Amino acid sequence: MAKGGVTLVLCALFLWTAVSLFFDFREAAQEMARTEALRRGSSRETTGEVMRVRRIRWYPDMLSYGFTANGVAQTGECSVSSEHYVKPGDTLPIRFLSSNPAISHPAAWEGPAPGWSMPCLGEMLFLVSGIWFICVLRRDHKLVAQGVPTAGVVRKCSFRGGGVWRAKYEFRTEDGRVAEGSCYSNRLEIGSTVCVLYLPRNPRLNTIYSGLTYRVAQ
Repeated sequence: MAKGGVTLVLCALFLWTAVSLFFDFREAAQEMARTEALRRGSSRETTGEVMRVRRIRWYPDMLSYGFTANGVAQTGECSVSSEHYVKPGDTLPIRFLSSNPAISHPAAWEGPAPGWSMPCLGEMLFLVSGIWFICVLRRDHKLVAQGVPTAGVVRKCSFRGGGVWRAKYEFRTEDGRVAEGSCYSNRLEIGSTVCVLYLPRNPRLNTIYSGLTYRVAQ
């Protein structure tokens, strides 16, 4: 490969993102289930005390609180949006399920904090980017292993920002047909000759050799 270990790193990040998404969705589902149980079941209110507030960048704050129900000390945890500012030692009303005081939630707000989906969105975008890059790696591997090299001519090269250019080129296949392709690359002069790899059975699958993530072993 052009960059050693990139596949292993991508797989590790892909796994980390998938696991993070699983726990984020599970936590949100559990919190919504608790809220729904409090709405539908027989609930009571009492006064609780904020024990701890964990502030996490890009995530809603996590609030830990304690209260007494039926003479027994209980604790709970939930996410809290920035509009509900609380600090350790503050008191707040707690709604709990009469039949199961372990199911509780601050009465001042119901359900997950509005920002809970933002980290999930970021992780999903990262996951999609990882899947796309893995697809690029698979394509490049197939081109290096099975592709046929030929000379191509650059017809257009446009700047896409961030030092990235997109080149469009033409080349001839083994049977004389003219095929086209495009890929991200460094700046290339229009009319310059480049080495193109393509699959004989599917010439639409092609790219410039210098843009591959793999290199042919010497």
